Amino acid sequence: MKKGRQPDRVPQISMRSEVARQIRQHARSAMKTEVCGVLIGRDGDSIVTVEACIPGINAAQAGAHVTFTQDTWEHIYKIKDVDYPDQRIVGWYHSHPGFGVFLSEHDQFIQQNFFSAPTQLAWVYDPHSDEEGCFGWHGGQIERLAEVCMKDDGTAVAANSVGSGSADTEVDLLPADPEPRPGWVDILFTVLSYTAIFALGVLLAFFLLPERTVLVPVTPEQMEQFIREHNQGSAVPQGEEASSDRLAPNRPSDRKNSERGDPAAAGGQKK
Repeated sequence: MKKGRQPDRVPQISMRSEVARQIRQHARSAMKTEVCGVLIGRDGDSIVTVEACIPGINAAQAGAHVTFTQDTWEHIYKIKDVDYPDQRIVGWYHSHPGFGVFLSEHDQFIQQNFFSAPTQLAWVYDPHSDEEGCFGWHGGQIERLAEVCMKDDGTAVAANSVGSGSADTEVDLLPADPEPRPGWVDILFTVLSYTAIFALGVLLAFFLLPERTVLVPVTPEQMEQFIREHNQGSAVPQGEEASSDRLAPNRPSDRKNSERGDPAAAGGQKK
């Protein structure tokens, strides 16, 4: 195909959300090899509307590139003539399983030789990261478009669309949000966090707080035995009188009589 006169500005792109969903579904059916297809719709000087897509059956698939074969084009035009007789091919799509959104040299060759009209697009989708992007002609060069108007017609909602209702919504082609974490991950994280905090508190108490008396529960029998052993240890030895005279200190009068030589005071009477 001959390349037409390229526009000085990129036309506005409008795509049905259902088309984006079908492209993603087709790409996810082959997570290791590229798949391709064409975009069906209407184009004008300032706007391109993508209303449907046709998968490229029997394309030459490989891990890093895909090629439209003769059988692929025959299949595409057969469906288009029956289902979309009043519309035209406005571009193509293909997947990049696991290696990002861009146009390789092989992709640029396809764009330049099969989709060289000024308003024809190239849509790239990575089923591993859910990232997608749209490329178009601008001043004779193929550039990635910053914005696409995703039209939600009620049949499906595009993964990266914003807003609600059936009105057109303008979105940036940024990577989709990652899938939410499973609930058990949050529960496990919470349990580990509380366990770590408790262990840290125990360590701080062990190293920083002063020693404390530990109260040990005692049974009545143990208490009774303790009292009995204590009383036995303080009892007067056998063979000694526990008189008050023996235990009391010497009175002053006794010490005086002893000093005078009184036999009775010294410990007995003379017989």
